[in-house]
Amino acid sequence: MISDTGYNNSHLFIDGLKHFDKHAEPSAEDPVLLIADNHTSRCSLPAVLFFRENHITFLTVPPHATSHVLQPLDKCFVAPLIAIYSSEAEKWLVQNTEKVITLYEVQGFFKKLIDTQPGFNSQRNLSELQVLSHTTLSL
Repeated sequence: MISDTGYNNSHLFIDGLKHFDKHAEPSAEDPVLLIADNHTSRCSLPAVLFFRENHITFLTVPPHATSHVLQPLDKCFVAPLIAIYSSEAEKWLVQNTEKVITLYEVQGFFKKLIDTQPGFNSQRNLSELQVLSHTTLSL
């Protein structure tokens, strides 16, 4: 799921919701809570209707007010991934000065990261995620 601009949009968000719904399997007896920032791509009528029809309670938090407590994947996986990706992209650009990075190179960067970075899926990251997932929030 990649947009032409590289940014999320309401159509991609609905696609992501369908994937989430398939795996979370919410029901009237067992609804789910989905917490996210309130980016405009998440605030659309189709999204609201999808939430209602699929027993998903959607809670948004203000931008820049979220912390690692609300975004454990950012702390455990996304931040290290961005750092490694940036390094790989910089190396590629130095070796390919007349070219631009396309989606094919991006895919190759991520495959290389997963295949060659032992710390990316380390037990430390998984332990941090487990601790963060058990944090109690008072809203």
